[in-house]
Amino acid sequence: MVGIVFATRREAAPFLSQLSADRLTERPFLTFRKDVVSHGAFVTVISGMGKVAAAIAATHLVLVHRVTTLISAGLCGRLAVDNRWSVGDLFRIETAVESDCDRFGKEAQRVECNARWFSQFDAARLVTQDRPVFDTSRRDQLAGIGDLADMEGAAVARVAGFYGIPCAMIKGISDAADENGRQDVASHIDRVSGRIADALARELSMNPTDRQP
Repeated sequence: MVGIVFATRREAAPFLSQLSADRLTERPFLTFRKDVVSHGAFVTVISGMGKVAAAIAATHLVLVHRVTTLISAGLCGRLAVDNRWSVGDLFRIETAVESDCDRFGKEAQRVECNARWFSQFDAARLVTQDRPVFDTSRRDQLAGIGDLADMEGAAVARVAGFYGIPCAMIKGISDAADENGRQDVASHIDRVSGRIADALARELSMNPTDRQP
């Protein structure tokens, strides 16, 4: 079974609607499930924003719902200055790292994601931190270690690594991680989330080995 982590209900809404997922529980997380012949079984949780929330939700999926693959899906900010990348573009995350985690002077190690999922999309490096990046100077600093920024991905990847199961990520650019970021996210969240929903639904139908109940 596949476990999918979205930070917010609004990001998840197009996907849940498209596959007509059933609400399973309200607590400890808003959780949805669907067993579809063409897409296999999946459980989706709305974790809330931030690394701690995402890690707890991912752990819940593994221990309670016995998922065998974890997916982190949602919006991200663009760190890389690349004119080919624009709002709405989707990326397969190849590595994720926590940018705000200093362990006695050592940076957190990058976590590799499963390359079999979302292989039709360009690969990108994800930087995860607990605060959103809506500042040009901070964006430029982080651009040295990654291409995209979010607040949950690396935490989900670390949980997957801890339990020895695959982790994959699909992220869509909602903003340029600058001072206009908050307004851009509000303007683009529905369109970008709709594209993520299409990609995720298609990918679930293409991975029959992950259809265990």
